[in-house]
Amino acid sequence: MCRFVLSPLVFIALSAAACAPPAPAPADLAAEEQAVRAISMQWLEFENAKDMAAIAALFTEDGTLIREHLEPVVGHAAIEAHLTRDQAENPSGVAHWATDRVEVTASADLAVEYGTWSETGLGPNGTEQDQGRYVTVYRKVNGAWKVAADISLSTKPETTSSPST
Repeated sequence: MCRFVLSPLVFIALSAAACAPPAPAPADLAAEEQAVRAISMQWLEFENAKDMAAIAALFTEDGTLIREHLEPVVGHAAIEAHLTRDQAENPSGVAHWATDRVEVTASADLAVEYGTWSETGLGPNGTEQDQGRYVTVYRKVNGAWKVAADISLSTKPETTSSPST
């Protein structure tokens, strides 16, 4: 008798499993990494073309830009305004950066890029330069990678003035 009761239960369980939606295919993490690297290079192109609106559009709505000695800059409008001011203060500036590595989560909805940067042509006369390191966090929004946060720090040694004698 027990056998006849279990048979319908097993049939129901197997039928339910067969009707379940298939598990999603695992993410192609190498392809996701390449997509993040491509966005980083697109940002560099926008930077050197002085297209600050296009750079701001790469960020999430609540994206954050963090720079040394400044409060965080949050949101498209604030990021564009900050970058526009920075460009006006450094009209001859030319940026370059190189990605050291990109880490993508197994769920392929978050990625972190690490790299180095340098800028030449800084200052009102275009004679200054700087270099440093950065970390950029990307988040997938509606299937597209967006910058959630970008943190950049100078590694150029600070110049110290000699005491007057």
